[in-house]
Amino acid sequence: MMHPMTDSLSSVCAAIDELAGFEPLYVPMPQKRELLRGLVAAEARLAAVRLAVLATAGDVADDAGAKDPASWLSHDQNLDKREARADQALAKLLAERWHAVAAALGAGEVTLEQARAIANALDEVRDELSAAQLVEAERTLLTEAKRLDPAGLRKLGRHLADVVDPDSAEEREAKRLADEEKHAAEKAKFSLRPQGDGTTRISGRLPDAVAKRLKRYLEAFAQPRKQAAESDGRRVPYATLMARAMGDLLERVDPGRLPDHGGDATTVVVTITLDQLRTELASGGLGYDADTPITAATARRLACNATIIPMVLGAAGQVLDVGRASRLHTPVQRKVIRLRDKKCRAAGCDASAEWCEVHHLVEWSQGGKTTVKNGILLCCHHHHRIHDPAYHHERQPDGDIRFSKKK
Repeated sequence: MMHPMTDSLSSVCAAIDELAGFEPLYVPMPQKRELLRGLVAAEARLAAVRLAVLATAGDVADDAGAKDPASWLSHDQNLDKREARADQALAKLLAERWHAVAAALGAGEVTLEQARAIANALDEVRDELSAAQLVEAERTLLTEAKRLDPAGLRKLGRHLADVVDPDSAEEREAKRLADEEKHAAEKAKFSLRPQGDGTTRISGRLPDAVAKRLKRYLEAFAQPRKQAAESDGRRVPYATLMARAMGDLLERVDPGRLPDHGGDATTVVVTITLDQLRTELASGGLGYDADTPITAATARRLACNATIIPMVLGAAGQVLDVGRASRLHTPVQRKVIRLRDKKCRAAGCDASAEWCEVHHLVEWSQGGKTTVKNGILLCCHHHHRIHDPAYHHERQPDGDIRFSKKK
């Protein structure tokens, strides 16, 4: 004998078939509007029935040897496993605790995702509020569901306890922040994995406060790069700008403010022979053991920044010259150069002085001195370009530098 619920499902399917047989194009606008509203409510009501059945379907899983009803249903109907498990969790919450939410879903007064947001928000504060306060909280969220979408309900849910019990809000917030910081510290991780193709994959999980600071620092370097690229008529993806900004940030780190590393102040050493330094198609090394190769052009550019110590080697490997702080423009010199140049001196570039770096007009490898006269402002984009062997650069009578690609 068929259960009445199964017979009712057959009737529902027949009604859907009848509904689907009409051409909605010819439905008058006012009726079409109500039809859309009614269909959303009908979907919610069907979802409520499905969740009620799912909450009691442990016997179905047992019969099939499945772990739980969600596992059986996702396999049997080729559903997304995560969504099936989320529905099973919601079904349990509505059946065991949040009966008013279940009733609202069954009446089509809230959508499935609204019900999920409300039930999850209530479960988050279940240990913080009394039984009476939880009833009030459930009523509050159901009322707000008339004007808020699921995202809005989730946002309200994060402050639900404060809405219902404002007297204890400060204490709860302090505990919440402490718990979040502890959780963030426990989950934080950071790794660098060389890929063997000249790149290293960075992956990790950082506390929000750390990530926000890093994002702000990187965007400070990415913005002038974006402006310089747009002035050249190019659009660079945001992720690419941020990756390049990471390099810019590291080149600006003051080694004098870092902890000692290996018994000495933390520094990055560029090693390169004198012949390599003077040859465009050559390479140097990054680090004391020079195990990371870099081009001579990059070595020359890094030598302009205070975080890098250039070490020039002779043919037999003996140290010929080691750059020191005196080889770099002092803060006062940089201020004077910024006041004089006011912006990037690449022709056509208007990146402002605070976004620019000081470049030696006569490179230090060619005997150039660290003076105001020998310094010129270039934005990060054009500082890379002036050390790029693929480009010619020529200083114009007005002092600007014009670039052209080599043929």
